[in-house]
Amino acid sequence: MSGRRGLFPILFVFAAAGLFGSLLLYLNSVDKQQQRYKQHTEMLEMSYRAALHTYRVATEIYLRDTIRQPDVLALFARAWQTDLTGKARLRQQLHDRLRGSYQELWQHRLRQLHFHLPDGESFLRFHQPDRFGDKLFDVRPSVRIANTELHDVTGFEAGRIIDGFRYVTPLRYQGLHIGSVETSIPFKSVQTAMTEYAADREYQFMVHAELIQERLFPDFRSVYAPSPLSEAYLIENPGRKHPDTAVPLSTTATAIAERLRRDTETMQRMARNEAFSVGLIQAGSGYVVSFLPIKEVTGGKGGYLVSYVKEPLVTTIKRSFVFELLGFAGLLGFAFWLLLRWRGSLAQLAEQSAKQQYEELLLIQQEAIEHGERTRISRELHDGIGQALHAVLLRLKLLLGTIEPGRGAERIAIGELIQDIQNASAELRNLVISLRPLPLSGMKIDEAVQWLCNNLEKDGGVSLLLQIAGDFDNVSDQCSLVLFRVCQEGLTNILKHAAAKRVQVSLQRQDATVVLTICDDGSGGAQPVGTSGSGLAIMRERVGLAGGRLLIESPAGQGTRIFVELPCH
Repeated sequence: MSGRRGLFPILFVFAAAGLFGSLLLYLNSVDKQQQRYKQHTEMLEMSYRAALHTYRVATEIYLRDTIRQPDVLALFARAWQTDLTGKARLRQQLHDRLRGSYQELWQHRLRQLHFHLPDGESFLRFHQPDRFGDKLFDVRPSVRIANTELHDVTGFEAGRIIDGFRYVTPLRYQGLHIGSVETSIPFKSVQTAMTEYAADREYQFMVHAELIQERLFPDFRSVYAPSPLSEAYLIENPGRKHPDTAVPLSTTATAIAERLRRDTETMQRMARNEAFSVGLIQAGSGYVVSFLPIKEVTGGKGGYLVSYVKEPLVTTIKRSFVFELLGFAGLLGFAFWLLLRWRGSLAQLAEQSAKQQYEELLLIQQEAIEHGERTRISRELHDGIGQALHAVLLRLKLLLGTIEPGRGAERIAIGELIQDIQNASAELRNLVISLRPLPLSGMKIDEAVQWLCNNLEKDGGVSLLLQIAGDFDNVSDQCSLVLFRVCQEGLTNILKHAAAKRVQVSLQRQDATVVLTICDDGSGGAQPVGTSGSGLAIMRERVGLAGGRLLIESPAGQGTRIFVELPCH
């Protein structure tokens, strides 16, 4: 249960990291899209301004070379000061004078040439010569500004017949203001010029429906049709058969426009008159639709210039986001798997550490109990049985001294008793030696083994060769304790059972381990480790608890070899 509780914080952290990483990837994807969309918006604006600049230059050349000629200005100046009959005559004369040059305007896609009197009265529309005399100040701000503020006015403006992109300039003759002249181009001219800059794009201009309703002559309402993008805008009627009608959108672009009509965010941005671009996927291909607000000459809302272009980057960015998200999820999952494995390893290490601590504690407790028992038994054997045997031996020797030499049988029997008691005393001494407590307090393991070997060689009656190699300063107490007990147990068994005359003991430090080897030339045939009642089984238990390994080779008649390897720490 605690493991599950410990897993919940990890899951929470990874879930939070997943959400945060996914958010960053999403924001990065959105930023890439927005940067690309911004480029499309800027490109649309530059193309639009470049197209208008081209026509402005053409208009200024035409005005300089044709309209501002003295005879033309003199003819037009007389119209302001004459009656209706005179105006009609002058209108015809002006029309005849400029008819040829007006045809040249068409070659430059300039479709309209319109003269206005100083009070805003329409004097001559070359594109509609029969419509004149209407007052324009209320419906044509560009005409009012040019004739009252006396400066050029350029830009988009809805008109009485059709909207257009206009260039209105005041005219002067002999220092007097005589009216204004206007050139205008339909959207088709702008569309054609922009298509020359970027042939892969489709363009459509939408004008505010309110402007058309306020200004257009009623009999020209059929020029317009509802926009597929928004009911608040009108477009040129695609079914209108006229040379100046703009090229309609393709089926795909129209379908995209109808989709965006249902997009709330797009409609809201249009309502705020923003310049922006949006991306979407249509029929498996990516497209970018750019919106450029077009203001009227007064600065008010005029309409929107919209471009449609196929953009593979839209799908590329979306796919890239999906792949990045999948890759991030994979990395996060892999990290989570590694963490779980690491957590499992920590749990195993903790379990092993707890087990090792338990075994060390068990070994310490066992050694403490054994130490107490050994001390008690050794003292009792030495002080009790040892002293009793010594007393008996002394009495037998005294008794032997009192028996006359002639009593040979009694002397032999007493001598045998003395020998038996001496043998028993020697066996008792070996037993007491094996039960002596560990002398490790203040000693290193090499010193303790040397002390043990010296005592056993002196008291056990065997030839003992000791070899020590290496540095034993940082050997742990547990390792030292186990090595000493195994060495003590092994040598005691040799003295008791092996009938050996020579014993070799080797203690070596090898990197992170200590190796103890005990060899004798005794009778061999030691019981296999694990046999019930065998002292060798005790060795195996000690070594196992300390995390080491024990090997015993004891063929009959060939002596015994004990090999012990323990970790230093």
